[in-house]
Amino acid sequence: NWRGVPVVDRLEAVVSTQSTGGQGLDIYWRDHYICPSIDQYTDMVLKKTGGLMLLAFELMFLFRTKHSTDQRFDKKSGHAFIATFSRMFQIRDDFCNLWDSKYAANKSYCEDLTEGKFSWVIVQGILKEQQAGRSQIIAILKQRTTDDAIKKHCCKLLESLGVLAETRETLLELEADMHRQIDYFGGNELFSKIVDQLSIRRVDIIPSS
Repeated sequence: NWRGVPVVDRLEAVVSTQSTGGQGLDIYWRDHYICPSIDQYTDMVLKKTGGLMLLAFELMFLFRTKHSTDQRFDKKSGHAFIATFSRMFQIRDDFCNLWDSKYAANKSYCEDLTEGKFSWVIVQGILKEQQAGRSQIIAILKQRTTDDAIKKHCCKLLESLGVLAETRETLLELEADMHRQIDYFGGNELFSKIVDQLSIRRVDIIPSS
């Protein structure tokens, strides 16, 4: 039965456009040194990181069995699940880019600073500095430095502003929310293991000294 194909095409077009738009925003902010608000950043993450996951969900929901009687997993709850996972995944990645020793060993140290990227932790730090009338972090970001000493200094600034501790707490809350949603849907051992593997508790944080 090919009657669903046009719907699939529309879904793919809409979600792909949103995902590309999210990535475009990320690049635009970086190249024009525009610091987004937390709400703007979160919206970008839901489009960029959550785009393909949302498409997968929409396709599964479209072709689900007509005999399914479980009312817990509707579109609203499915979208909320994907939004929570997308935020957790991206914020964790932003955190690890600056503070995970394994990430630094496998890729490079504080790669986001070299790229001039407005990640979650960088945005938090810039906004906190703006409130205090300072602009050291945005100045470092504009340098796109490869100097590890400058990167370490930026990380210390972020830590002194409470960004490391607050981001870790945010991630712990998102992890707990993920487990609550998984339990609500009847449990899923595999997805629970994925969330546990991504836990911020497993990250070996680089010492600030």
